[in-house]
Amino acid sequence: MGEATQRLELVDAAVEAALSHGLVRLRAEDWALDGRQIQLRGAPRINFASCSALGLELDPRLREGAADALARYGTQFSSSRTYLENPLYQEFEQLLEQIVDAPVMVSPNTTLAHLTALPVIVAEQDAVILDHYVHHTVQLAVPQLRQQGSHVEFLRHGRIDQLEERIRDLSARHAKVWYLADGVYSMFGDLAPLDALSWLLLRHEQFHLYVDDAHGMSWTGRKGRGYALEQLASRERVFVAISLNKSFAAGGGAIVFPDAETRRRVSHCGGPMTFTGPLQPPVLGAAIASAKLHLSGAIDALQQQLLARIQFTNRRARELELPLVSASEVPTRYLGFSSMPLAYDVARRLLDRGLLANLATFPAVPSNRSGLRFALTCHQSLADIEMLLSETADYLPGAMKRAGVSRETIDRAFRLAPAARAARPAVPAAQTLACQHETAIDALDPAEWDALLGDRGSFDARGLRTLERVFGEHQKPENRWRFHYYVVRDTAGRPVLATFFTEALWKDDMLAPTPVSKAVEARRTDAPYFLTSRVFSMGSLLTEGDHLYLDRSADWRGALALLLRSAEEHADAASLIVFRDLAAADAELEAALRELGMAAIPAPTSMVVDVDWSSREEFLARLPREARRFQRRVMAPLEDSYAVEVIEKGSRTPSEAEWGHLYQLYRNVQRSNLQLNTFPLPEDLFPQAVRDECWEVFTLTLRPEHGGTPGSAPQVVGLSFFRGGSYVPLVVGLDYAYVQNHGAYRMWMHESLRRAEARGARRIFFGMGSPVEKARFGARPEQRNLFLHSRDHFQSDVLALIAQDAALGQAKRE
Repeated sequence: MGEATQRLELVDAAVEAALSHGLVRLRAEDWALDGRQIQLRGAPRINFASCSALGLELDPRLREGAADALARYGTQFSSSRTYLENPLYQEFEQLLEQIVDAPVMVSPNTTLAHLTALPVIVAEQDAVILDHYVHHTVQLAVPQLRQQGSHVEFLRHGRIDQLEERIRDLSARHAKVWYLADGVYSMFGDLAPLDALSWLLLRHEQFHLYVDDAHGMSWTGRKGRGYALEQLASRERVFVAISLNKSFAAGGGAIVFPDAETRRRVSHCGGPMTFTGPLQPPVLGAAIASAKLHLSGAIDALQQQLLARIQFTNRRARELELPLVSASEVPTRYLGFSSMPLAYDVARRLLDRGLLANLATFPAVPSNRSGLRFALTCHQSLADIEMLLSETADYLPGAMKRAGVSRETIDRAFRLAPAARAARPAVPAAQTLACQHETAIDALDPAEWDALLGDRGSFDARGLRTLERVFGEHQKPENRWRFHYYVVRDTAGRPVLATFFTEALWKDDMLAPTPVSKAVEARRTDAPYFLTSRVFSMGSLLTEGDHLYLDRSADWRGALALLLRSAEEHADAASLIVFRDLAAADAELEAALRELGMAAIPAPTSMVVDVDWSSREEFLARLPREARRFQRRVMAPLEDSYAVEVIEKGSRTPSEAEWGHLYQLYRNVQRSNLQLNTFPLPEDLFPQAVRDECWEVFTLTLRPEHGGTPGSAPQVVGLSFFRGGSYVPLVVGLDYAYVQNHGAYRMWMHESLRRAEARGARRIFFGMGSPVEKARFGARPEQRNLFLHSRDHFQSDVLALIAQDAALGQAKRE
């Protein structure tokens, strides 16, 4: 699955979860609006979801302006501005230029303003840096910029310290360096550091600034010019996009230019400007009335009323000890809850109490920064705001307890400074489940663990001790894993759920298409940890099987919720939480995990062999006809061509040189397998593993009479785990010179089957990849899902840019 498809799956799951809670895609039922309340599901709700901060949408002057234009010009003026323009446009743009003191160009909306201006003002020899939180509408222009040859990259939100370093580096290779950011960020309500950006404009002549100030217009600044235009003392090399919706209360968007010549060029060359329909007369009439109101000074009093509401909100949030994410004085306010279930719970409660605020979860924000976004307007009274904050403050402690979220977790997720908080009375909650968490397998009862999970794959207590020894304190970051074991029990102490996770460094392109991984690996030549992230994953990168025990006769849904809460608590440094290898056909489990805000994506197909034969003849008989023919015609002549050695506990100990050779065979396969792009396993894995009796290494050496060289080193190596009924071939190494003509890979599979038979295994977990070859040995596909809980999608967005590059490169080659 590609990055784009995977992202769509995550978004779809998130929206479906919010829909199931009745918190998105709501429909107003009002015959008419008064600005303060809105009718939903037969009841009035105080509206904290409107971005019309000054309340001008109901101002009589704007209504009269719209009605007058409607009477004079009709409902529409159906012509592109390139051919014929409604006379209201000229009047409006002249008024707007008086507000912003610069040349402007109006467009049907802010999105089209970005798509019109950016491909014209940014040239192919330029570089573009996007703040990772810049509005999605700005990011829509990225494909056009990349198509024309401009370099594009992301920068983590607000990292001005890194921005100057990137400006210096990119200026050496590009004519201009552009930084695209918001003036007021639409979710958390934080502000762009315009003082620092102005300083960078002074220091670097090649630096250019493009600010989307859609959420900053009208409610602040002289004549309502907005946050960015008010704060930026110099406009040279600065472009600002503004919204004429929201606080301006009309419609459309506009670009503010540093000079008239650039405005002229964009109006001539910007595609949407040429081909898109115009603003319609009633909207232009309202916009003219709003502009006149701005210029008259009539909005000054409204700005002060709004500021009083903002300051009241900030003060009361502090007094009530609410987790207000930003203390900036902007209309958009955000209460951080970190947990998606907690955000659902509080948003539902407020809606039930007659208060409409916006649920904020992935994809609008990372899932571990979920919360409640509410917007302040002049329609609301201080009493309305007090009701919202007090209801939240009263309900939140109990909701946090039910969701298993501490205030420390919230503070850590949003980097809030812990404040001295008054002691609140404990909220009683029925405790029906308890989660035991350990960081070493020996802290658990090994017999109980093996009874629950020991026969499900390569992770019984003995096997996990080996992994802890090999990966627990390794010097290389990619081979230093942190182990987390979970057992959820009911009140009688009976296990309802058991599993384990590892926190490890993954390559972000692990499951990306091969051309994308090739492009990323080229970047890793100089930066080996480029596009890598800490991932908190069920199981490990070296285990196969069914990693999750669930007692479906008990409260397994509650156990899953408790597991996810515990994982979130312990996965603080991880960008992604993964529940892996769960049966794709388990619709009940999928629904429960989606309810918790997780998204399912297909995992690479795993191949499994059921060892249900007692003789070679029975094995062949159970195969499909083509596989049976393959075994007789291709494999039978190869069966005695390799000498086999099994290395296990108590057998001979290979020399350091021999171990080194076997490791290089493994590296041959690892380097070539970009379909599952992982870091190489540690060099001491083979000798460390066979210290335990549940692991074995076998080697295959081609006999001289079949084309081998006398005294040669092995051409095939396999590392396998076995326990009871499971045999798991986890690692294969090959000399590729022997694959085509001597069937080296096929002989690894053949010997794995033979070793499984010798060990009395009932099932072989053959892992991912080569499904056609493995099917010839009796393997059947098992469709499994990964369930993802995304906490930081910066890296995936960077990977998406590289994937676009790879696709563009392929298209040009073709």
